[in-house]
Amino acid sequence: MPTLFRVALILTLVTTVGCHRSDPAQVSVPDGGDTGGTDDTDDDTGAPATWDDMSILAVNAPDGYSIRLELDGNPPAAEAGDPLSYGVDSSWGGLDVEDAEFDPETGVVELTTERQKLGVTYELTILDGEGEPIDGLTADFLSADTFAFWVVDFQTYAQYQVVAERFAVGTYSVVYVEQGWNPSGAEQAASFFDSNTYPIETELFTEPPDLDGNGRITLLGLDGGPYYGGYFDPINAYPEAQTMAWWGMHSNEMEVVHINVSGGDFDASGHVTPHEFQHLLYHEHHGWTDPYWAYHDEGMAECAVHAVLGANDYAVDFYLWDYQGKFADGLSLVNWTYALYENYALAYLFWTYLASRMDGVDSYGEFFDLGSGSPAEVDDLIDEVLGSDMNTVQLEGLIANWVRAPSGIYGYEGMISFPSTKPATVEAGTSSVDLQPFAGTFFTLDEDSVDYPGTEGEHVVYAGIDSAGDVDLEAPFDVAGGALLVYNQNFEYVAFEAEHSGPDLPASSSKSFGLLEAGISPAWNDPPPVTPDNLEPLHRWQEATALRLAAELE
Repeated sequence: MPTLFRVALILTLVTTVGCHRSDPAQVSVPDGGDTGGTDDTDDDTGAPATWDDMSILAVNAPDGYSIRLELDGNPPAAEAGDPLSYGVDSSWGGLDVEDAEFDPETGVVELTTERQKLGVTYELTILDGEGEPIDGLTADFLSADTFAFWVVDFQTYAQYQVVAERFAVGTYSVVYVEQGWNPSGAEQAASFFDSNTYPIETELFTEPPDLDGNGRITLLGLDGGPYYGGYFDPINAYPEAQTMAWWGMHSNEMEVVHINVSGGDFDASGHVTPHEFQHLLYHEHHGWTDPYWAYHDEGMAECAVHAVLGANDYAVDFYLWDYQGKFADGLSLVNWTYALYENYALAYLFWTYLASRMDGVDSYGEFFDLGSGSPAEVDDLIDEVLGSDMNTVQLEGLIANWVRAPSGIYGYEGMISFPSTKPATVEAGTSSVDLQPFAGTFFTLDEDSVDYPGTEGEHVVYAGIDSAGDVDLEAPFDVAGGALLVYNQNFEYVAFEAEHSGPDLPASSSKSFGLLEAGISPAWNDPPPVTPDNLEPLHRWQEATALRLAAELE
């Protein structure tokens, strides 16, 4: 059973010495030098031991709270064991040395420090009795070869600790991986984050916080088993004193994006990291929103993938393949179902279509800035910018998914390049579906023209599309060689009552291609960013995940 589903809350901090990816800083040393001595006098002359002719062999930080210093020579033992003999500084601030232990037999000094800043290069300097640097006794080292992180068991929502090793350091990122895992691509992930993900998303959305003061985002590789592709935990955005007082939960007090590496690679698709980083920025900008609209947050996360990668072809292909038939059944845009990637893809298509009607990718930033992304806010934005409304724009976007006009309201203005495959249609023989508000689907029919049957729901509207891609919005609707779009434009989004769609004519054919050959995007598995005060979204995700795993075992 993977570590994600550990039941007990592990409170033991496991500390390891050394890191297989990060060698301690090496300093050139002249030949010779006495590493022994048990007191502050020279063995041969009886003269007091001094720092003269001493050198630093190596220095490294085995974990986030210690420094290991190897000396060559015979230093004064009392001073070598005094924490005031050591100064540690960096461009990101200094580091207090709280304790020092010197072993004269080995020439090794073990320093205890306050918590180090991950990814930071520190400079250690040995100081004289006046607190002044001693010439030649300075060495650089990278912080925290290993670090103990609090992570979440999403089955129980209990926390446990993992010790992770540093794999890479970038300009805006530092990569750690849970011990026992050696995924490929960690350095490439850091490089891509620095050159693409970070600058694009921060320019488009907002600057990230920097609670730990290191100017970097920690990309933490974990054994997530089959349960998630990655996640963002908002708990880490607050000081531990607050999270313990509010919820009795630990905070890493830093900016962390969690990536599942149990598949052997560090986000090889490049999809998970920009998705989860958007959640981090979303929380920084919005905080705990109530109500929380997942189609806004998760939709923006999928749009972030588009912005970073230049496209989100997976979401488009997933929509067209409809391997579970969810799109054909009619799926509500705003009534979110967790652990269902169809909702992610539908939200991505809606926001991208709306962006194509405005300023392209730059409009993602405008959507991100909405208060909560509620349908009412989106409706107001569309009214202001387009002189239309949300229902109409969603209807037009669904038509665009079929028509793919090179320009105009029935296309994406080049933002999405569709393959030749048309969207899924209802199963052959189906005469009606029950549509929730903000849901629509397509019928293929033997008839050339279709009228309202009179049994359709109060808010159900039709649009006809013929074989040439011409759109008919007035009854009777021309559908010759094309399709009939049925859509529920009820703007009520509390109860989501379904309505009979009609047209009460049997669909002539259906199109659904089954499981994608490329597999399923890991983003759909990701647990929602939740507050401990409202775990209802997490419980829905847990239920959906349990059903998914049970189905995969059949």
